Amino acid sequence: MKICPKCDAQNANTAPVCKHCGANLNETPEIEDATVQDEKPPYHIGLSVFFFILSFLASASKYALDLDMENIDISQPRHLIYFIAVFISVVTCVLGFVCLKGIFRKKKSLPGLGILAILMSVVCAALVIMDLLSIILML
Repeated sequence: MKICPKCDAQNANTAPVCKHCGANLNETPEIEDATVQDEKPPYHIGLSVFFFILSFLASASKYALDLDMENIDISQPRHLIYFIAVFISVVTCVLGFVCLKGIFRKKKSLPGLGILAILMSVVCAALVIMDLLSIILML
């Protein structure tokens, strides 16, 4: 059976025109050329640099609090700010790594911003690990 390209009606294989709408069944429809879209890379270097900068600032900000790590009291605002800074540091570091996912699959050489993002990821990961270890040792 032939299917009409205009009304989707079923017609006999030998029918030259559609029995419902009269459309020519022997014409082949024109196919538009497919356009190739540029693939976006599976990573976002600029966004990862932003998240790593936030992670670094959150990790570094706790040093300005002048905390006595021996006597942690969560009711004091400085100690609460410390835990919030550690949380923000961990979350933004993880988001930075998520944005870098797939950066090593790139076949060309990495741009300077990509190398900066990788270096910042190592620094921020070390700071986050030190933050988490300090909290574990406090407990």
